[in-house]
Amino acid sequence: MSWAFTAFRLLVGIGLIAWAAPFVLFIAAVYLLIATLIGTFVLALIRHYGLHVPISGGPTTFLDWVATIVVYGSAWCTAVVLLIVNTGIGLWSPRKADDSHGSARFADRRDLADLEASDGLLIGRNRHTGRLLRYGGPAHLLTLAPTRAGKGVGTVIPNLLMAERPVLVIDPKGENARIAGDARRRFGPVHVLDPFEVTGMTSAAYNPLDRLSPDSLDLGEDAASLADALVMDPPDQVSEAHWNEEAKAILGGLIMFCVCHEEPGRRSLATVREYLTLPPDRLRALLELMQESDAAHGLIARAANRFLGKADREAASVLSNAQRHTHFLDSPRIAKCMARSDFHFSDLRHGMTSVFLVLPPNRLDAYSRWLRLLVSQALQDIARDAEAAQTPGMALSAAQGVSEAPRPVKRALPPALFLLDEFAALGRLEAVERAMGLMAGYGLQLWPILQDMSQLNALYGKRAGTFVANAGVQQVFGVNDLETAQWLSKMIGQETTGYQTQSYKPGDALSMTQNVTGRDLLTPDEIMQVHPDNQLLRVQGRPTAIARKLRYYADPEFKGLYQPQDQ
Repeated sequence: MSWAFTAFRLLVGIGLIAWAAPFVLFIAAVYLLIATLIGTFVLALIRHYGLHVPISGGPTTFLDWVATIVVYGSAWCTAVVLLIVNTGIGLWSPRKADDSHGSARFADRRDLADLEASDGLLIGRNRHTGRLLRYGGPAHLLTLAPTRAGKGVGTVIPNLLMAERPVLVIDPKGENARIAGDARRRFGPVHVLDPFEVTGMTSAAYNPLDRLSPDSLDLGEDAASLADALVMDPPDQVSEAHWNEEAKAILGGLIMFCVCHEEPGRRSLATVREYLTLPPDRLRALLELMQESDAAHGLIARAANRFLGKADREAASVLSNAQRHTHFLDSPRIAKCMARSDFHFSDLRHGMTSVFLVLPPNRLDAYSRWLRLLVSQALQDIARDAEAAQTPGMALSAAQGVSEAPRPVKRALPPALFLLDEFAALGRLEAVERAMGLMAGYGLQLWPILQDMSQLNALYGKRAGTFVANAGVQQVFGVNDLETAQWLSKMIGQETTGYQTQSYKPGDALSMTQNVTGRDLLTPDEIMQVHPDNQLLRVQGRPTAIARKLRYYADPEFKGLYQPQDQ
C-alpha cells in the first residue's frame, strides 16, 4: 500500500503544480518585463554618462558588454528573488516527515502571515519581514518578563498608542498615562485615578458604593464582592481562612448598612472604616442598630447577629482582621480618590473609554487593596452590564443599580482590554480567575503581566494553569530564572533530530548508522540566552515563534503618537 500512497501524493503534487503554473508564469513574465525596462533605463544612463557610447543598439565595446551583462543580470536576479518572496515559491518545500520523537518547530513565514495581516493587539515584530505582528483573536493574553526587561516600552505603551478599543491599565509609575494619555484621548474619554499625584495630572475619582442601591436585589452580592476584594487571602495559609471569611461577613454587613442608612454624601468606604474603628461601646450600639434593620432583605440584621453571636475573643480577632484589611482607607489621599464617581466601569462596554490606575511601586504593599478593589469592581460592572444587555425588556444598570432601559451600544465595540501590569500585586483575586475562564464572551480581554511563573504559582497554586490554558498568546522574554525556563521548554516541546554513529572492528569495514532522537526545541539554558531584543511568542494553534520586541520610542510606526518624556 505504501507505493499506492506515494503514487497518490505524486499525482496530487503534479496536479497542484499544473493548476498553479499558469498563474506563476504570468507573474514571472510581468516581473521580468518590469526588470528589463528598469535595466534598459539604467543601462542607457550608464552608456550616455559613463561610457559615452550610443544609447540605442547593441554593445560595441568590452566595457559596454560588461555593463550590459551586469545591469540585466542584476535586474533579472532581483525579479526572481521578489517573485519567490511574494508568491511563496520558496515555502513550497515539504515538512520534515519524521516526527516520531516530537514535531515541535519554529514558526515560519506561513505561520506568521496572518498575524501580519491582522488588525488586533500588538505582540511583536517579524524578524524576517520587519512587519508588526498582531493578535486579533478573542482569547486572553499573558506576558512573562522580569523587571526592566521592556514590558512597558514593548507591550503596554505600544498597545495604548494604537489599540482603538476601551482600555483599563494598571500604571505603577504613571509613565503610561503621561506618555500615552494624549493618544488615548484621540479615541475617547480618559480617566486617570492617581491618588498620590505622580503623573502631575488631576486625579479622577471612583466610589465603589455609588453603584450600590438599597432597593437592588443584588445588594448582598455586591457588598460581598467588595468585601472579597478588600480582604486578601494569603496563599497556602489555611489557618487564616476562617478569620478572613468572618471579616468578609462583617464588612459586607457594614457596607450594606452604609448604603441603606447613610446620607448620600457619607456613602463611601471611608464611612465603613469609621464604623470599624469606633470605640467598643459605640460599635456595639451600631451592631444592635443593625440587628433592628429590615433593609437589604434582612441581610444587615443577619450579619450583625452572626458577629454578636461569637465569643468575645473570637469577635475581637474577627474585628482586628477586618481593621487590618481596611487600614489603607485611613489615607486621606485614598479617601479623596474614593469620595465620588467621575465615571462608571460599565462605560468600557459603551465607548472608547480609557482608565489608568496609578499606584507607585513603593506604595504597592500598603495600598494594593485599592487596586484589587477597582479591578474587581470593573470586572463585576462589565459582567453585570453584559448580562443586562442580554436581558429583554428592562435591564439592571450596572452603573446605578436601578431598573431602567438598557443602554444602547452605538456600534459593535472590540473587547475592553485590561492591561494588568504588576499583576502579582493584586494578590489572589477570585474575580480575575473567573474572568480568565468565563468572561471572554462578555466583551472582555485580560492581559496579565508577571515577572515569572513562580509569581503565578505562588498566587494560584495548582489553578495557575487556568491562566495559561486560557491565554491565546503567551509572550515571554528576558527569562532569567530556571523555573520559568523549564516550564517554557516543556511547553514548546521536542523536535525529532538525527545523528550518526560509527563503529569499527579490526578487519571489517567502517560501519555507519543513522539514528533519530528527541530533543527540546529550546532547552532551558538556550531560553535564558535568547537575545535581549528578541522574545518568544506562543500563539494558540501555531508553532513557537522568535520575534522582535517592540520599542515605541525607536520604532517608526509610533512616531508622533506619544508624548516625549524628559530622561
